[in-house]
Amino acid sequence: MATSGAKATDDQDRSAEAQGAERTLEEEIRQLREDVSQLSDHLRRISNRSVNAAQRAAKEGAEQLRGTAEDFQDELVGLVREKPLTSIAVAAAIGYLFALIAHR
Repeated sequence: MATSGAKATDDQDRSAEAQGAERTLEEEIRQLREDVSQLSDHLRRISNRSVNAAQRAAKEGAEQLRGTAEDFQDELVGLVREKPLTSIAVAAAIGYLFALIAHR
């Protein structure tokens, strides 16, 4: 009977160890879920900041490009007013070249 008592004690010890390991594993899983949730939130905030910065940069670039295009347009209008015949000749030559390219 001593052996069956020792065997029962060993089984109880193993069961207690298994329960302790199960609790530890559950705690680690819970902690891991919390960590993943925090990491996800952090990445979301970072991506939002990046998107906002990219939008600001795009708006600034578009405004600068618009200003440059307006300046170019003003210069072109000034040239056409100063030299209307030359402007017509240049426009005709460009049109002719486009027609040759498109015809091929």
